[in-house]
Amino acid sequence: MNGEFRTVCVRTCDGYFFPMSNAASLGDFERDQKNCESSCPGTEMQVFYTRGMDDDAGNMTSSATGRPYSELPTAYLYKQANYSRPPQCGCNAQAENFSIIGGNPPNPEQPQPDSGATTLVPAAKLDAGADPETLANAAGGLDRAAIKQLTAKVPASPVSALPPEQRKVRVVGPAFLPDPSAAIDLQAPAPKTAR
Repeated sequence: MNGEFRTVCVRTCDGYFFPMSNAASLGDFERDQKNCESSCPGTEMQVFYTRGMDDDAGNMTSSATGRPYSELPTAYLYKQANYSRPPQCGCNAQAENFSIIGGNPPNPEQPQPDSGATTLVPAAKLDAGADPETLANAAGGLDRAAIKQLTAKVPASPVSALPPEQRKVRVVGPAFLPDPSAAIDLQAPAPKTAR
């Protein structure tokens, strides 16, 4: 079999799957299997593949066993309304297999919840009528007082008020154009010198 395959990662305990690669070759299956296993540690994960992008999930084939997804005893189990996933069928986040790669790390002084109990904290309700820029300004602490402080005129430096001979620092400012009386007329011919 040659060509490109679409690979997906399947959690075998409940049949849940998500895409891995849209253009994999046979040599990429081992790489995708490693990535699949590392994406959900503590649970059996397996790579399945199809030929095209439009193939039905039931037509996926296991790269390890060669059997179709539809023959997996737990195929589509995660979609059933009355299915309650057991804890051992999830990614094992409690085993500290994950590291924080973005955002803020947890506060060490804050008490950690028990591993058996789940504490839900309600999120702050956002103003439905506010635009995204206003919400971002509020989150960043940019209010009227901060804007006034940012737009306030900066007082002139006392160094630039001194005469040039008393300054210890060279002041670079708006007087950078040459004196107009010393300018030459570019349209007039240059004076000729006599010999």
